[in-house]
Amino acid sequence: MPVELGYFTLKVRDIGRARQFYGALFGWEFNGSPQGAHVKNTNLPIGLHASGPVDVSFVYFRVQDIDTAAKQIAELGGAVRERSESPSGLMAICVDDQDTVFSLWQPAPGFG
Repeated sequence: MPVELGYFTLKVRDIGRARQFYGALFGWEFNGSPQGAHVKNTNLPIGLHASGPVDVSFVYFRVQDIDTAAKQIAELGGAVRERSESPSGLMAICVDDQDTVFSLWQPAPGFG
């Protein structure tokens, strides 16, 4: 059986700020505690946790329009650090307003 993502935890410095940032960017709603928060309105099991280093492996969040998402990231206090393109689509390595690394992916036609 292939390995599937069981849960993804995004490490952040401040849960409250992260809830505001990702709630505004992705429309996520949360439950949890001051140390951690679970996204409650997605099929993919995602959470935020405030402990340890905030650098993470590259996990790509799918977006419809990477330029619109990049603009919204900047408006929320984050930044796009690097953009690239491949046959599978457009990618952007980003940071939130706490320098937590995450990535976006806009699939090319026929992918995803």
